This record gives sequence, structure tokens and C-alpha cells, in this order.
Amino acid sequence: MLFQMGTSPADTADILALSVEKALEIAYRQHPQINILQQQIVAQQKQQVLSWGLDDPQINYFKEGINDGAFMEQRWSITQGMDFPLSSYYRVKQEKATTESLQLKLDDLRNQVKADVKASYTRLAYTLQSGKLAREQVGLFEDLKRAAQARADMGESSEIDAMQADLQLQEARNSMESTFREIMNARYDLFQSIGLDPEDQTYDISFPDTLEYLTVVIDQEEVMNRLQDHPKLKQMQQQVSAAAYQVKVAKSAYLPDLNMSYYRQDFGNDYDFYGFEVGLSIPLWFAAKQSPKVQQAHAMENAAQWQYEDIRLLIKKQAEQTWHSYETAKTNIERFKGNIQAQSQELVQMTQTGYSMGELDLLTLLEAQRTYLRTQEAYYRTLRDYYLTIIELERFLQNDIIFN
Repeated sequence: MLFQMGTSPADTADILALSVEKALEIAYRQHPQINILQQQIVAQQKQQVLSWGLDDPQINYFKEGINDGAFMEQRWSITQGMDFPLSSYYRVKQEKATTESLQLKLDDLRNQVKADVKASYTRLAYTLQSGKLAREQVGLFEDLKRAAQARADMGESSEIDAMQADLQLQEARNSMESTFREIMNARYDLFQSIGLDPEDQTYDISFPDTLEYLTVVIDQEEVMNRLQDHPKLKQMQQQVSAAAYQVKVAKSAYLPDLNMSYYRQDFGNDYDFYGFEVGLSIPLWFAAKQSPKVQQAHAMENAAQWQYEDIRLLIKKQAEQTWHSYETAKTNIERFKGNIQAQSQELVQMTQTGYSMGELDLLTLLEAQRTYLRTQEAYYRTLRDYYLTIIELERFLQNDIIFN
């Protein structure tokens, strides 16, 4: 596995050892975008209830014959207006589809946050490994400086070699300082990706999970077959469904709205009479009101369908490109593991021995050490890219391959 997982604390009050598992736990709970979308879903669920099309009832009092002093009639009534039932039904279905779309958007966001956290942790682990490599580089040039100075003191080489070794040492120390800055930047990138409270972002936090190589086999056909299950595509399907219901809502506007009244009436002998009224709205101005709304809804439905097609093509392209990047990184890392690393390590050991015995000059040793350091740096950079592509492929496979 890329990282060795350890036991994590249950809350952010104890994160001195911040593992990937703990980072994901914090992100799911504290990431601002996740919390925003969760509240939007709650609001949308309430909108479903509000979409039934029921008006507030009206209570009315009527009395006539006031001016001439002769009592004629009085009544109390309660009136309820409502949309045509079919309109309410389609509106509720539309809001339900919108709610499901937001739920799928939340699933996709969680997957994206998971990928971002894993990627940020991977980059941080890489910079930490680069820091170790920078310290190793300083150690190599410190040894080289001592060896060059010793040979100069014995007259076996000139002081120029010792000065050149010292310059290489100072350059290595500068490089180590730059690596420290990159580590700090990677730390804060991780903190931001998980939504860690600034009060908890201390220098005492350690990161126990480290870069290691493990062969992971991912089949291209499997990746392509799983794309239809991608939450983003499912979200767009629900948006198309909601747009289709909006067309039906617009068409149902041709149907009349309903208005019903129930009343008690007094003709002078108390409220002994009861009655009711039923009214219908007539969509008389449909050419200027209902018809444009139907055309508008059709246009929005077509736009949603094209948006779905755009997202489908984009996801396929991203999946194809990510898989080929994974294959390239996998081939490169296996080549490093196969012989490049071992040969570079053997080369530097042989040249160090040869230089100390006076068989090789300083330039040969310097070039061997640079080759070794470049090889190590390239190996960890390739290992980082290898796992970044796997993390991205997890989003298309909807399955945890690492950190599970």
C-alpha cells in the first residue's frame, strides 16, 4: 500500500498524528462545500412540501342592507384556492427529481473531496520524502568535502577540489531549505482540503503515512464500464428528468385552477342556511402566458439533455486520459524498481570507493552522486504521479483502491 494506516483519534482535539483516515473523517464533517450542499438539500426537501400549490384559506364576512336600516342578509364563508391536481402532481415530481439531483451532487462532491484529500496527502508525503532526500544529499556532500579536504591535505589533489566540494555542499543546503518551504506549502494545502480549523493547524502535527510502492492492476475496460454509474452522470440524468417534469408543469397550466367556498348564511332567522361555491380559472390568455412557458420549458429540457451529453463526453475523456497516465507511470515505476535504482546506488558506492583510493577524480564522483540523487528524485516523483492517477481512477471506478 501507499501508506501504512494507524489508529486515529475520534475528533480534531487530538490530531498530533494526522493519518489519511483521520484527514478524511475531518473533511467529511468540516469541509465547507459539503456542509453548504447539505443545507441546500434540506432547503430543497422543504421545497417539495411547498410545491403542492395550496393557497392559504380565506375567511370572509358579508352583510347587506346596512344603509337603509333594513336587515337583508349576512354570511360567513371560508374559501380555499388550489392548483389543478395534475399540476401539483407534476410540480412535486419535479422538485423530487431536483432533490435527488442534489443528493447525487453531494455523493460526487464527497468523492471529489476524498480524492482531493488523498492527493494532498500524497503530495505532502512526496515533499516529506524529498526532505529526506535533501538531507541525504547534504550528507553525501559533507562526506565529499571531508574526503576532498583530506586528499588536499595529503597533497593528493589540489585545493580547488576541496573548494568545489564546499560549493556543492552549500548548494545542497540551499536546496534543503527550498524543500522545507515546499513541505510547509503542502501541509497547508492538506489542511485547506480537509477544512481543518486554523486553531488546530499546529506545527506539532505529524504525518505517519509514507510513500511506498505496491503494484496495482486496473483494467481499462472496467474503468469504461463503470462510467455510467458515475454520480455526476446520474445527477445530470436527474436534472434532465426534472426538466421533463417542468415541461409537464408548464403544459398543465392550460388546465383551470380551482376555487371552493363553504358558507353559513343568515336571512334574519339566525344562520340556518349552508352553501358552497366552486370556481374555475379560465386560461384565456394562453397565447401570451401559458404557451411561452411551455416553449421555455422545452428549451430548458433540451439544454439539460445537451449538458448531460457534454458531461458524459468530458468524463469519458478524463477517464481515458487518466488511465493512460496510470499505465505510463506504472511502466516507469517498474523500470525504476527493476534496475535503475540499484544501478545508481551501486554507481555512487563504487565511485566513492574509487575516489577515496585515488583511482577516480572529483568530477567523476560528483557526476555519480548527481546521477544517484536525480534517480532518487525521479523515482519518488514517478511514485507520486503513479498514486495520483490511481486516486483519480477511484472516482471513475467508485471504489477505494488505496487507503481502504
